[in-house]
Amino acid sequence: MKKSDDYYGIPIATTQVGDRWKWQVTLPVGATITSNKVYDSASKALTEGREWINIETALQALNACLSELYKEGVIHRSEYCNLMDSSIKTTRRR
Repeated sequence: MKKSDDYYGIPIATTQVGDRWKWQVTLPVGATITSNKVYDSASKALTEGREWINIETALQALNACLSELYKEGVIHRSEYCNLMDSSIKTTRRR
């Protein structure tokens, strides 16, 4: 059974692939992103969709903060790049 959820105003739905499930997030700009991974249940797919939103939101916030620090000359480009790369590798390693 297909499930859907509204996570902080961002719709998440599940889509069935054979006997497994993927999450599908519709962004405020209208674009839809579907998971590459498949999950054993629709509930698990929704949970992972929420986690994807959390990670992407955190990365965007970090990027905004580091970009501002770089523009103000507080950090160098290499520091900005290293911090973003490290954060991306850490969060996407799951």
